[in-house]
Amino acid sequence: MSFEFSYGLLFEVTLLHNYFLNNAEETYESMSPTDKEKMIQKYSIDSFISITPTTETASIIRNHKLLFKKTKTGFCVYVKVKETDETDPFISIPLTKKLDFLIRINDYQFENYTDIEFVLNQIFLFTNIKPTTETNPFSYISKSDETELISNDYLASEETTTDLISSLQTEENRNIFGIISLTMQGDDAPNNILDNSGKLLNPVFKIHFDNRKTIWKYINRKDATEVETNSSKPLTYSGFVEIDPLTDFTPAEPEENQYPNPSVKSIVKINSDYYSEIFI
Repeated sequence: MSFEFSYGLLFEVTLLHNYFLNNAEETYESMSPTDKEKMIQKYSIDSFISITPTTETASIIRNHKLLFKKTKTGFCVYVKVKETDETDPFISIPLTKKLDFLIRINDYQFENYTDIEFVLNQIFLFTNIKPTTETNPFSYISKSDETELISNDYLASEETTTDLISSLQTEENRNIFGIISLTMQGDDAPNNILDNSGKLLNPVFKIHFDNRKTIWKYINRKDATEVETNSSKPLTYSGFVEIDPLTDFTPAEPEENQYPNPSVKSIVKINSDYYSEIFI
C-alpha cells in the first residue's frame, strides 16, 4: 500500500519595499493590477534582505514535517496535511508553538533608502504576540490586506531585544536587523495561524517598508552655489522624479535648468532632516 501526502499553506510572509516597487512619485499601492504585476516581476527581496529560520525553528520544521520555501517576495511555510482533510495537519501542531525567523540586511545602503531609523541595542520585531516586556500601544505584524508601513514603532525595547538575542545560538545572534516571530495562535483571532481545533487558516502576513524622502540639495562646485528643493522628494529605484525649477525652489531657478535625480549613496542627516546631495 502506498500513501501520497499533500501539503497545505500554514502561513505566508510577504515583504514589500516602496523603494523598489514605486515608480518615481507613483506609489505601488496606487498602480493598476497590471502595473503592480510588472513591478513584482522585477522585484526580489534577495537584493536587500535575507530571512532564515532560527536553529530551534529549523528543528520544529523537521519534526512537524513542515516546509520552509523562499519566494521572490518573502517566504511560505507549508505543512503536510491529512488525505481526508486538507485543512488538518498530518502531525498536530500545538497552538502555542512558535516559529522564529532571522532578518539580516544584504545591502549596506538599506538605511539610506528606507524610511526607518536604526537604534543601538534594539532590533525590529514582527510578531502576532506581544512580549511581556513590551508596553502599549504595541504594533503587531500586519496582514496582507492592511496598509500600515513599517516605522520605528516596530522596534523592540532594549529589554525585549536582549531576551530575543539571548534565546539564539551564539553563531546566529550577529548582525540581526529583526525577527519574525509567529505563534500558531496570536493575541487576537485575526492573527491566528490555526483555529481552535488546530486546522489551517492560511494567513498571509505583510511587512511593508516605505522609501525614504529627502530634500534634494544641488551643489554647483564651479559656481560655489547651492539650491535645495522646497519639500522632500521620494527615492526610488525605478522612474524619474521631474524637478520644476520654477516651483520646486525658492527663489525660482531659471526655467531652462535641468536637475538630475540623486543616488542613494550621498545622503546626510542635518538635525532631523535628510538631504540628498547632487553635484552638478
